Amino acid sequence: MQTEKERRSSRRLISETAIKVTAALVWPIIGCLLDLMFDLFPYLTILGSAAGLAHFIMLHASAGKKTKETTWPIIEASVDEIKKAVRTYSEHLPKGVYRTILVKEDNRIDMEQLAPLLKGMPSRKFYMSKETYDIFTEEEKDLAITIDKVQKAVDLYVKEHKEYPVLPYDPLHRVNYYQLLNAHCLDIQPEIELYITNYDGLITHKKPEQNSTDN
Repeated sequence: MQTEKERRSSRRLISETAIKVTAALVWPIIGCLLDLMFDLFPYLTILGSAAGLAHFIMLHASAGKKTKETTWPIIEASVDEIKKAVRTYSEHLPKGVYRTILVKEDNRIDMEQLAPLLKGMPSRKFYMSKETYDIFTEEEKDLAITIDKVQKAVDLYVKEHKEYPVLPYDPLHRVNYYQLLNAHCLDIQPEIELYITNYDGLITHKKPEQNSTDN
């Protein structure tokens, strides 16, 4: 018994073939009508048939090329493999174009652009922070959204107050949500702790290692 997917594929193939055949038949019909009109039969009919055949071949070749270019096998890919593919992709981008071009509105990575590097389409979805470029699995996608929101809030706070929103002497440099909320840079407090790194004030969800000086 055919699956629904197979039935849809068959209907699409029949529809596409019908369109190509119809487009090809238009030419000999036009040629025949012109022959009857100008009493030139069968010259224009023959020319129209040749043109129709050429049109059919071109449409068929174009459809085949498109299918070949856009059809990729489904593969299993790890976060590290996605990170490597993203780095390679970004290295070949024109100057002034950033890897965020890969990220959709919902922070999902557009795998169609990475497929040639991965040699396939990942079976899972992956997400990226547009602010820090951190990459997450679908189970962690809320992290990408939260990091983007907090990073923008931290940048705005630094711009207005010329300092980072952290508590004095905090060795972990945790983002102080109270300061961000009080300064109206953030509208709601996230449920996770985030930390400010030493890299131009970028934030991270990874707890930094603390060097203990206790005896």
